[in-house]
Amino acid sequence: MGLPDFVFLGFCAKKLLTPNDEWRRGGASQVRSIASLSQCLSKRARKWVDRWDYNRATCWNTESGAWACVPDGKRAAFAIFAYQLLPLLFDTSGVEQPVTVDNLFPRELPDLPTQPVPPHYQRIGYDVVERSAEMGMLGFGCSPLSCNGMAETVPVNQFCLLDDLETALVAARSSGSNNPNRGPT
Repeated sequence: MGLPDFVFLGFCAKKLLTPNDEWRRGGASQVRSIASLSQCLSKRARKWVDRWDYNRATCWNTESGAWACVPDGKRAAFAIFAYQLLPLLFDTSGVEQPVTVDNLFPRELPDLPTQPVPPHYQRIGYDVVERSAEMGMLGFGCSPLSCNGMAETVPVNQFCLLDDLETALVAARSSGSNNPNRGPT
């Protein structure tokens, strides 16, 4: 069985965290900026949620919509990301299960974008994040790479992301089966 197609979630403005020396001491000295989909360390603009103009994945269908969350005087500190999701859940069994967008995101919010990721975006890596509709939250939960110390034991890049899909799948399987107190990844 092959992998499902990636789903384009939309755009999001994020302020990358530059980790301090204490964070890097754990073994991820190559990390220069944390670009996680999680909001734990790589933050969105304050009060982004108050706008209520995001889509089901709490992203925006246009770059301008994502930028609209960031006050003009703060834009230099932010970057726009185009996020895609591989619709698989990894739970305590260690086996991935296909999942639909309807089972991951609130149905009452606007649809995801229908256009593909614009060609001027370059992939900077893969993240592993916690998410399920049962979480009852907007956005995504923790990334075991940046939030839970997995970057100390798996080869992450300068953005605290994984460079290849196979490594990301292995990390997701491990995170799902080794972190039973967290939600599905």
